[in-house]
Amino acid sequence: MDLYQIRRQRRRCRRRRQKAIILSIFSILAIGLSILLAGVLKASSGTPGETTEVPKQSTEAQAVTEAAIQIVKATPKPTKAPRLYKMRLNKKDSYLLAKIAMAEAEGEPLKGKELVIMVVLNRVLSEEFPDTVHDVIYQERQFSPIADGRFDRVEPDEDCWAALEKVKALESDFSEGALYFENCACDDNWHSRNLEFLYKYGNHKFYK
Repeated sequence: MDLYQIRRQRRRCRRRRQKAIILSIFSILAIGLSILLAGVLKASSGTPGETTEVPKQSTEAQAVTEAAIQIVKATPKPTKAPRLYKMRLNKKDSYLLAKIAMAEAEGEPLKGKELVIMVVLNRVLSEEFPDTVHDVIYQERQFSPIADGRFDRVEPDEDCWAALEKVKALESDFSEGALYFENCACDDNWHSRNLEFLYKYGNHKFYK
């Protein structure tokens, strides 16, 4: 199980705990309401013609209601985790990111396309590279599909757009800060000699 799957499981567990707390609160409120209604019905069952007053909430019902209120107050409000990539991406940026994912990782699993996109965005955030998506992708001698013309020939498929949306919503970096990738079959190359190897996924080896 990779780091991405572990984080997804943790988010699912967190959502289950939140649902369990909400169900507990509703159960307590339902019990309190039942006790209150039972008291009202008992008080209204006097002899015909007899005027009865609606009793005040019973001690038991008050206790249950107050307990429910305390649980609600003590339950932390869910907060939206900050996104990993906070920069604003316009339509052109999004298209270029989906396109580079297609050019570099066509035929690979969704995660392979996500990693390609993450490398580009990691570069945008890095002081070592240009600070826009366009300039990172078109930086000279960085991405082979730019040099050989493949980038101009391909169009993003549904997986590329899906990968982009997942990356835009990420809360943490499962790329481990990757800034480079290559698919050279030779183990002795510029990347291996000058960079820190991180991992291999699909056809690509990732470095920083």
